Amino acid sequence: MSLIELGKGIALTPPENLFNLQGLTFTKERSQGFASDWTLTVEDRTSITVRDITWEVGERDIRTIMPEHLPELPREMAKFYERRRAGIYYCDDEQHTWMTARTITFAADGWPVYQHPHTLDALDSECGATLIRAACRLGIADIGRKGEIVTGDRPGKGELCALFEPDCDDGAHAAFYAVTRVVPVLRRIGWI
Repeated sequence: MSLIELGKGIALTPPENLFNLQGLTFTKERSQGFASDWTLTVEDRTSITVRDITWEVGERDIRTIMPEHLPELPREMAKFYERRRAGIYYCDDEQHTWMTARTITFAADGWPVYQHPHTLDALDSECGATLIRAACRLGIADIGRKGEIVTGDRPGKGELCALFEPDCDDGAHAAFYAVTRVVPVLRRIGWI
């Protein structure tokens, strides 16, 4: 695996190895699992660890991980760590995977909360069209409403999701998470 360039001064470094862990899954079930830590770097800033975890109970999720030695961070960034996970789900064909295309916005008190963009234009506006395209090049087959691209049962309804190819790049899910969940926070605090 090699470095994934997402945009000017923004890159995702692949993990050095997989490791075992025990913890709570996306649905708060206790499980063993294995994880890989991707490093999101923004030029001249502290790096951010994006952990991709596959749990023995069949779940998979991605989250940011609090650094062991926490540098001084803006309040919005400190509140974000380890609080905003994203589930990765298998489609009925058990080959393709999908993730929601939620982004992060902020409540009046500065607390990070999910936002559900309902159009591709809104997603591009929140995250940056160039960054969305960079993530798509890693093996995202489509981004659209869940009822159209995942289940096929509710055309035009539901939240935006990304559908991943079975042979997508190992960093595709981490990149999509970084672009949709982390980049809006970095923009708010002026890091990009």
